Amino acid sequence: KGVEVEEVEWKSNDGRYIMEIIPGSRKIIDAELVLLAMGFVHPVLDGLLTDLGIELDHKKNIKVNKNHLTNREKVFASGDSVSGASLVVNAIASGRRVANEIDKYLKGKLTS
Repeated sequence: KGVEVEEVEWKSNDGRYIMEIIPGSRKIIDAELVLLAMGFVHPVLDGLLTDLGIELDHKKNIKVNKNHLTNREKVFASGDSVSGASLVVNAIASGRRVANEIDKYLKGKLTS
């Protein structure tokens, strides 16, 4: 289990900043849990979300139930990926709520 990452460099292109992948920087980091903190970037639909068959709402954000569970067992979501771009304090609060729900789930105390 792990996460595949690549280092990027921000470059200015006609006044807009774009990320460029640094060649040869791809690596796999061992991990049991990965939290993505991507700011105001909309969730990437191709890849993890489509591979897992994660349901989206009408705004193309991740659809969750009251416990922050997606349509896939053991897959939780929070923050901007669920609510859309917002303030970092909202993402932090959402992360805390989902952490509480994950704790309940792991202890077998999560109610539907």
